[in-house]
This record gives sequence, C-alpha cells and structure tokens, in this order.
Amino acid sequence: MKRGKTEKRWMFQPAKSEKVKPTELEKKEISERCQPLVEALKKKYIKSKPNKEWSYLVDIYTSWYRSYFYFCEKSKSENPNRIQDEFDEKFARLTFTGKDCFDFSYFRHTGQWWLIAENVTLQECLKMIIENPNFQPIG
Repeated sequence: MKRGKTEKRWMFQPAKSEKVKPTELEKKEISERCQPLVEALKKKYIKSKPNKEWSYLVDIYTSWYRSYFYFCEKSKSENPNRIQDEFDEKFARLTFTGKDCFDFSYFRHTGQWWLIAENVTLQECLKMIIENPNFQPIG
C-alpha cells in the first residue's frame, strides 16, 4: 500500500429528525399552565428581606426560545465587589417534541443541560420540578 493514499468507504448516515415547532397558541397555553408553579416557586424562594451581602433572587419566570421552554431565575447583587448588578440563570428546560410531549432537562453545575426524561407530558414535567429540588432555583 502506498503512503499518502486514503481508503474511501460508503457509510450510512441516518436522516436528521425534523424538529417540531410549537404554534403561538400552544406556546401561550403551555406558559399559562406553568404559571401556577412559577407563582409557587416565587413564594418559596423570593424573600421579602434578603441578605444583601450575597446575591439574592428577585424573580422567577418562564421564556421560550425556538422549541425550548425554560424556567429561569433572576438574581440581584448589591455587593461592592459584584461583577454585574443583575443576572439571569435557566434551571429547567422542556423541549417541545409534539402535542403535550416534551423532553425534560435540567442545568447541571458543569454548565451543561442534562436530559432526564424523554417524551413526557407537561404535567409529568411539572411534577418532576415540584418533587426534586435539583430542578428548582438555587435560591
């Protein structure tokens, strides 16, 4: 065999699955169904008199980006050595995969999203957030 020549082979490459995009009506409906959980998390984690020596939560909200539905937290810092006054973090992600069907992920300390469950309903996703503190704001 001569040097410098490479052997070529045919390889099967499966087609990429087509991403399902939610309609504006579906986005609105999903956001409304999640609002009671957001309000409950606000009551639990946002303190009326926070310790201003450290950063503290000021808001919990949801947002859409393409087919991803995020649960987010907004923190504020008043420490003189702060880098930013306010910053946002996402703590849970629901990937829309079909009508009332989601992939559920949470944001790990490593800076990566970790897939927990595939093809689950919105109600099952909300139940996982309620029952497991790993899927809730850092607070």
